[in-house]
Amino acid sequence: MTASNRVAGPREFIAICAFLMATIALAIDMMLPAMDAIARDFQFTESWQKPWIILGIFAGLMAGQLFFGPLSDAIGRKPAIQLGLVGFILGTLVCALAESFTIFVLGRLMQGFGAASARIVTQAMIRDRFSGTEMARAMSFVMTIFILIPIFAPMLGQAVLWIGDWHLMFVVLALFAGCMMLWVGMRQPETHTIRQPFSFRYIGQAIAVVLHTNKSMRFTIAAGISFGGLISYLSAVQQVFQTVYDAGDWFAVLFGATAIAIAASSLINAKIVRHFGMERICRTAFSYQVIWSTLFLIPTLLGWQPDLLAWLIYIVPVLFLMGLTFANLQSVAMEPMGQIAGVAATVIGSMMTAISLIIGIVFSLVFDEQVVWLIATFGLTGLIARMLIIDSADHLTVVVDQLK
Repeated sequence: MTASNRVAGPREFIAICAFLMATIALAIDMMLPAMDAIARDFQFTESWQKPWIILGIFAGLMAGQLFFGPLSDAIGRKPAIQLGLVGFILGTLVCALAESFTIFVLGRLMQGFGAASARIVTQAMIRDRFSGTEMARAMSFVMTIFILIPIFAPMLGQAVLWIGDWHLMFVVLALFAGCMMLWVGMRQPETHTIRQPFSFRYIGQAIAVVLHTNKSMRFTIAAGISFGGLISYLSAVQQVFQTVYDAGDWFAVLFGATAIAIAASSLINAKIVRHFGMERICRTAFSYQVIWSTLFLIPTLLGWQPDLLAWLIYIVPVLFLMGLTFANLQSVAMEPMGQIAGVAATVIGSMMTAISLIIGIVFSLVFDEQVVWLIATFGLTGLIARMLIIDSADHLTVVVDQLK
């Protein structure tokens, strides 16, 4: 056996990155069909409790990103990912064995903390190998697979509920994470060979570079605000389809059908990004998102209640447009980061997650099972994101590779 066939080639590298990033999505979307069952078992009495089945994992993700990015610069991408997957498995087992909702949320926090390695360090690995539009293309292919997995995740979750209860879902998640540990350990070579010190001085300098790179910050904030709209949708989608539209067991199918829009647009972005450029695609997508949301928001505010078909006509194009922006926003933000990709991914990822989590929490407090709140959220987040990236000039150019 030669060295070339002992490690992942370009296509397998993208597959590994996609499945690693899908760890967090799988942990979220498998739970959607079980949210009512979890609520019954823990005897929820407050409206804010159910969204925390989803929001809890994002809170852990935000904290984990602060740790695993700098760690991967110091010890390498591969061991950082494997360490995080161990934490994810431990959190999964806590959730499976939880006897109270407090312990359950603690397990979700642990899951998010561990899964942060898969999300953040994977982005750093992609930046290690690609830059510019090539990075956007690679991220788009990764996002395509990343989205296809959660399309089927609710269906998998529903199938698990047919043969067991929600506790079994966490057993499945633990097995998935274990398989990813083996795949990375056996096939993924180390992409970061120049070690950086795991010190407050280095981390502080690297953070300063990221924060003072004008374009990176604007696109990071725009990505966080846009992703906040998606988190709001994920936290409410089960109630929209099963409570508002009484979809029953068809929920998983309908959710998957709408999510296909994001996967399709991510794949299309990989094909067109070289021609149109990352920033132009983002500006165009956000503009149409605002226009489309406004067209539905005005009659809804005037008393019109969209039926299921009208809701699908609205949400599918919105998710398609959002899918065009995710890879491009992150690629533009990461482009100037060079050898500090680990810390940069941490800063950018943490800011994105913090912003999106705040939006998701605010949304959960006002959402009263009326779809007008989702339409307004998508319209407002699209507008703010569009305004943030209106100027393509980066007035603060930083040569990151000079940072030692």
